[in-house]
Amino acid sequence: MYTKQASRLRFKFLRDQLSDTAYDALNASLLMRFATLSFSNLAYLHTFLPIFSKKEPNTFLLIEHIKTHWPDVKIVVPKSDLTTNLMTHHVLGEQALVRNKWDIMEPAGPEQEVPVELIDAVLLPLLSFDMEGNRVGYGKGYYDRFLSACRPGVRKIGLSLFDPVDKIVDSEPHDIPLDTCVTPEKIWVFSEANC
Repeated sequence: MYTKQASRLRFKFLRDQLSDTAYDALNASLLMRFATLSFSNLAYLHTFLPIFSKKEPNTFLLIEHIKTHWPDVKIVVPKSDLTTNLMTHHVLGEQALVRNKWDIMEPAGPEQEVPVELIDAVLLPLLSFDMEGNRVGYGKGYYDRFLSACRPGVRKIGLSLFDPVDKIVDSEPHDIPLDTCVTPEKIWVFSEANC
């Protein structure tokens, strides 16, 4: 059992210990698991872009898979508003990407903004998760606010290079659990309704 803070510290440490070779191998296995998911009947799939310095899952590999195998699905990426602590959401096209102050890549120029209610599924960044689908992020609340604005039934897919902990003991009622979480070893299912 872990608190959110203890879990953050543990998994930040585990990520930091990954060699480049181990990181690449975990991402290759994550892609193999991810490739078994179906994205039929989706119009808009939202994904984070990885912070490589923090060894986040390499979503560029997943984006390429979606573009190749589900070409009708539009990929949407966030842009952070540092004054309001909210995100806007934009179709990822051929535009350049720039890094914000947190080293997160975002679309640089004019891009199509997507209303949050149109988003069908979200690939979620996380530091850890538990056996009930509770997610631990970086603690800034951007994704909690975003998910609370999404329509009911939006598909919430976590991505993790590590397996879950047994339990996050300080999860709160307003925390929104994952429907599934993809890891290099398996896909963890928490809600059959949104798989």
